[in-house]
Amino acid sequence: MRKGQGMGLLECHDTYWKFAGQCTQCGHCTGACSSLTTAQMTLGDIAEAMLAAERGAESIDDVRMRIATNPQLVQAVRGCFFCTSCKNTCFAHNDVCDLIYHARIDFQNLGLIERGAWSSVLVDEEWDIFTAYRAIHGIGYADLTRHVASKDGEAQADCEVAFMPGCALAAYGPELTREIFATVEELGGKTTLIDHCCGSPLKSAGFYDRAEALCDLIAREMRESGAGRLVCVCPGCANAMRSAFARNGLDVQVGSLSAFLVEKGFEPKRDLPDAPLCLSKSCQDRDGVYLAETCDVLGIDSATPSIFHGCCGAGGGVSAFDPNRQDQQADEKLSFAPDGSLVVSMCPTCTYTYAFRQMSNPRNITSKHYTELLFESQFDWNTVFAQLGGMWSGEYGAWLASVFA
Repeated sequence: MRKGQGMGLLECHDTYWKFAGQCTQCGHCTGACSSLTTAQMTLGDIAEAMLAAERGAESIDDVRMRIATNPQLVQAVRGCFFCTSCKNTCFAHNDVCDLIYHARIDFQNLGLIERGAWSSVLVDEEWDIFTAYRAIHGIGYADLTRHVASKDGEAQADCEVAFMPGCALAAYGPELTREIFATVEELGGKTTLIDHCCGSPLKSAGFYDRAEALCDLIAREMRESGAGRLVCVCPGCANAMRSAFARNGLDVQVGSLSAFLVEKGFEPKRDLPDAPLCLSKSCQDRDGVYLAETCDVLGIDSATPSIFHGCCGAGGGVSAFDPNRQDQQADEKLSFAPDGSLVVSMCPTCTYTYAFRQMSNPRNITSKHYTELLFESQFDWNTVFAQLGGMWSGEYGAWLASVFA
C-alpha cells in the first residue's frame, strides 16, 4: 500500500482514482449507511474528495488542513463501522472496506486520527488494553501455546490443530477459553493456542501494514506448529487468517468453532434456555455461513430465530470518534429483541458491547455469546467491567496512563 514515486502527497492516491472511476453515483450506499447519510456522500464522493484535497495542495500541511476542514469527508471516513451494509447495496460490488481502510491510512499519516483513539489497541506491541488487563489479573496461556518455547518447555512442532480465541474471549473469558481449548483437543488431537489478535483494531486506526504483518507472524507460527487446521471463535479472525495464509502460501484449513464442533459430533454441555432467541449476525460473517454453522451446533433451525444484521457499534473504532453513535447503534440492534428474549452474538466483541450498553441502558433481555450456550463456563461481565474500571484508579493506574499516553 505504498505510493509510487511522484504519485502525489497521499499514500493511497491510486486507490482513490480506482474508486472514483468505479463508482456509478447511484446513491444506494448513502441510504444504506447512517454515516454516509449524515455526510451525504457516496463512496465515489469520498474518493473524489480525497483527490481534490491533494490536487489543490502544495504541501502535506495543506492536504491536512483541506481534509480536516471538510466535515462531511471526516464523518464518512471516521464514522465507518466496516459493516459493509453499503457494499451489499452496491451494483458494482465495490470493496468498500478497501476504500475506507486506505483513507484511514492517509488520515493516520496526516495526524487526523488522534492518539487517544488507538493508543490502547496497538495489538502488535507488548501492551494493549487486553494484554494489560490479563497481566494485572493473572490471565495467561503459556501452558497452551505449545508451539512457542517457554520456561516450561521447548516449542512443539507436532500439533494437529490450532485454536484462536481472539482478544476479547482470551482476556475476559479465561475459564471459557480453557474449556473450549480442552474440548478442541479432545475432539481434534494435539492442540496449540494462537495467543494473538487478528489485527482488526490496527486496521481501524490506519495501521493496515502493521495488521497484515501481525497476521503474517501468526502464519509463521502456524507453519512452525505443524497444525493443519485453525479453529476460530470469531468470523473476523477467520477472515483475516484466510487472507494471511493465502498471502504466505500456507495450506491450512480455517474454519469456525461451530463447524468444527458439528463435524466432531459435539453435544452441548447445557440445554438451550426457554427464552426466545435473537441472533446477532457478525459484520464479518458477510455470507451468513458462520451464523448457519452456529445454528447447526445449537440445534436450531436458522429460519426460526430473529436475526439482526449490521454492526453492534464496536466496529471501526467509531466510539473514539463519536461515542454517542456507538450507543445508538447498540440500542438500535437491541431494539429488535422483545422483552424476555436472549440475544446471541457470533463475535465476543459484540457480546461485550451489548453487555456494556445494558449497564447504562438496561432492558429486559439477556445477551450471551454462542459459546456460553454450548459450554459450562460463562462471561462474568459485572466483574470484568469492575476490573477494567478499577485498573485506572488502582495501583496500576499511573503505569497504564504512561503506557497509553
